[in-house]
Amino acid sequence: MAPRRLPSLKALRAFEAAARHGSFSQAAAELSVTHAAISHQVRALEEALGAPLFHRTGRHVELTERGLKLLPVLTAAFEQMADAWTQAGAKDNATLTVSVEPSFAARWLVLRLGKFNRANPEIELRLLPSSDIVDFAREDVDIGIRYGLGEWPDVVSEKLFEATVYPVCSPALLDPRRPIRKPEDLKSYPLLHEETMQHWVNWLEQAGVKNPRWAMRGPLFIEASLALQAAAGGQGVALANDTLAMADLAEGRLVRLFDIEMPDEEGYWLVYPEGALKKPRAEAFRNWIREEAGLGPPEHPKPPEMLTPRGRGKAVR
Repeated sequence: MAPRRLPSLKALRAFEAAARHGSFSQAAAELSVTHAAISHQVRALEEALGAPLFHRTGRHVELTERGLKLLPVLTAAFEQMADAWTQAGAKDNATLTVSVEPSFAARWLVLRLGKFNRANPEIELRLLPSSDIVDFAREDVDIGIRYGLGEWPDVVSEKLFEATVYPVCSPALLDPRRPIRKPEDLKSYPLLHEETMQHWVNWLEQAGVKNPRWAMRGPLFIEASLALQAAAGGQGVALANDTLAMADLAEGRLVRLFDIEMPDEEGYWLVYPEGALKKPRAEAFRNWIREEAGLGPPEHPKPPEMLTPRGRGKAVR
């Protein structure tokens, strides 16, 4: 098959920019050339086509019918070329970078990564433990796991887990001389806090304890994993997020004290920018973590909405 003859790529680029902006001057600024250069390229394109692409009225230009047909095709083609060039120039196209809160990474994700690595040996996974909200537009991150209400701007959010909270401690901490039969009995034990002491007050009030101001004592930990580690070490009683505590409970390092649990309005979410799933490595991770979380088959993700973030200050968790 004989190769198709195409006009100059430079001329097509000049036309696409001018048509998209509706201005030769703005196209010149975008492409870092002069207004005259844009005009020259567009005229050369029109001569090769044998028909005008713009109606010129003074300083303004409007697309002709042929120009209107040509613009969306060229815009899509240039975007596709830009994507292909970016992917080809990546240092390691098989590397998947996941931003994840340290406690979730240590107490849930890392324990299961062997399954992902065995199923996807061609993908090199790079974990970025961070409690900060990642800026996908500026940082080299493919996908993230956040803790919050799921209302973050400019990302697709898929809920992985609901969260519930209840007291846990090491079996070695339990003292027959100080039995724990009801929530009020916790007054005899040190309480471990995560981020704020108000969580314990809230749980005790929900459990029917009146005026539990005595709960406002004990060490305060920034990370949930540290509070759970202290509890497993026999240092006191912690309020456990069931997602983070499940391994310690299953292996007997922690025991649950009551059936009373407090639902957490926040939860763990998988987040990524629109278009991220075009990368096979990101789609593979999404499918795998949904399966590990016990969710059904992946649904078609909804595009991100322009939302105002809500929830506690730290949203990646």
